[in-house]
Amino acid sequence: MRRRRTVLPLLLCGFAACVMLLQSRCTGSSAKDSISLFLNHHDTVNYVGMQECAGCHQDKVDSFLQTGMGRSFGVATAARSAAKFNRQAPIYDSWNDLYYVPFLEGDKLRLREFRLKGRDTVFSRTETLHYIIGSGHHTNSHLIERNGYLFQAPLTYYVQEGKWDLPPGYEQGNNIRFSRKIDMECMSCHNAMPDMEEGSQNRFRKIPMGIDCERCHGPGEAHVAQKRAGILVDTRKETDYSIVNPAKLPWSLQIDVCQRCHLQGNNVLRPGKKFSDFRPGMRLADVFEVYMPKHDGGDYFVMAGHAERLQQSACFINSNQGSALERYDRKLNFTCITCHNPHVSVRQTNTARFNQACMNCHNTGAGKKGCSEKPATLQQQNNNCVACHMPPSDTRDIPHVTVHDHYIRKPTAKQQGNPVITGLYAVNNPKPEEAMLARAYISWYEKFERSNMYADQAKALADRQDAAVQMHYLYATGQFAKLLVKAEGLSLEDCKDAWTAYRIAVAYDETGNLLQASEWYARAANLQAAHLDFQAEYAKSLLRLKQYADAARILEQILRADPQHEHALVARAMVQLAQNKVADARAGLLKVLSLNPDNVQALENLINLYSQAGDSSKASEMQTRLDALKQRRTTSRVSSSTTPGR
Repeated sequence: MRRRRTVLPLLLCGFAACVMLLQSRCTGSSAKDSISLFLNHHDTVNYVGMQECAGCHQDKVDSFLQTGMGRSFGVATAARSAAKFNRQAPIYDSWNDLYYVPFLEGDKLRLREFRLKGRDTVFSRTETLHYIIGSGHHTNSHLIERNGYLFQAPLTYYVQEGKWDLPPGYEQGNNIRFSRKIDMECMSCHNAMPDMEEGSQNRFRKIPMGIDCERCHGPGEAHVAQKRAGILVDTRKETDYSIVNPAKLPWSLQIDVCQRCHLQGNNVLRPGKKFSDFRPGMRLADVFEVYMPKHDGGDYFVMAGHAERLQQSACFINSNQGSALERYDRKLNFTCITCHNPHVSVRQTNTARFNQACMNCHNTGAGKKGCSEKPATLQQQNNNCVACHMPPSDTRDIPHVTVHDHYIRKPTAKQQGNPVITGLYAVNNPKPEEAMLARAYISWYEKFERSNMYADQAKALADRQDAAVQMHYLYATGQFAKLLVKAEGLSLEDCKDAWTAYRIAVAYDETGNLLQASEWYARAANLQAAHLDFQAEYAKSLLRLKQYADAARILEQILRADPQHEHALVARAMVQLAQNKVADARAGLLKVLSLNPDNVQALENLINLYSQAGDSSKASEMQTRLDALKQRRTTSRVSSSTTPGR
């Protein structure tokens, strides 16, 4: 609080200086100069929340809360959910032999995961769903919270088809169940700006309830302080630089406000940047770039690609070129807000509003070209421009969802077959730097597709970058000995990046130098103290070094933070075995199987424990489960390799 009291008077003084500077400039001042004057771009200006905005803009807040953005996130209750729960048939994941049934328990949403053997239930786990993510226009996905740590639940409700199914990305053997971490990249698009604990992947100190005003207007602390101080601006005549009004931004920066979230791909942060660093009115590519595959032939269309598709349209290209580059003019520029009022739900916007945006240019007036379609066809479509020129399409990445394609064009025949991928490109930067391209190719290879094309491009680019980028490439491609050569001369104290420290640790681990590996695991864990996976890897290295007391201490800290952390539970059982606490170890391993019946380490260790205790029946049961798991995984790999398009 002390910092805020100190900063605000300085900001108000700075604002007065900015106004004087503006008044002294000629009317032809550049957009770049003007944009830099927004007070809420300063990183000391805080977010104040939608309730502060409602004090003066209640009508806007009320209507916004009915939009998809306003309903993007909330507590998981029956009233908040768009889903149906009555007599829900179990959803079966054949790859993992698991069933899922959502149900209501009072007003709480619950999810049961189970496995059958014949008609007998041989495994069952039930979790409470804490949050709903998604407006209910297309989907409701669900999150689980444990002491501030957020994870995605393995079931989504698809509103348009009125059905439950696995979440996007969980299909075809990729169901990672309850372990997908929800990080800042995800939360900063699907919600107002959350407060995330430094040094963690997915622990949040404060979780807002839905996208709010400040996601498009920027943090409001300076604006609220000015208005309370009686500093008013007639926005009909001049710009209020205490807050961002996207409608007055140059069109390219206005588009960046929208494509901060309505742009799908692999987000690559610039070095030293965080996803929370972007504020409306900034250039998005100065914080991160969004990469997608380049396609030769075919037409690739993804769920959240609205901004990318719109910018391929002739309407967009022709209206936003030449002299319009440095400003936004409703009469000249064609952007997202030409059709969409962000304060009003799409469901409440009638077709005539969208059609009028088209007719403002494409009518039969002098010098303007109207629709060339036959009158009978126009009548059949109720003169609806969107029906023909933005047809609803099935997206490639999200099952059971149909959205309007924002690539506005004359109707064309659908191209057959899958497009050929030729590389990556930055959607929001036509001329990306080579260093960013290198990170993009490494990241794509590591996260999405381990093909030689991405690896070769990654190598060619990484060879010309700094040691950290080269080590990332060598880590991603499993070249651990070469990574250690690159790491020579880098001391523990000089390494300030947790992921670089972790990659060096893994390289030492993989090449058999456990002592050095443990030191680098410790460095990664110290740099990100709330990153539980880094802590677990450090603890496991201490276990292998037989430093049981230290390993046990770290593992207990992890399990206090997340009692269901599987790696920590298994490692603690191994420590207990080393300390001859056999009963405790057995109980711990059984707890692991109560969370994940397919944990190989737990099964193998229980087979040994039961065998040593002379309990052949239990040992045989665990062996049968392990054999079935291995058989299922072998079958899944064969099926995956023969599935078209994979």
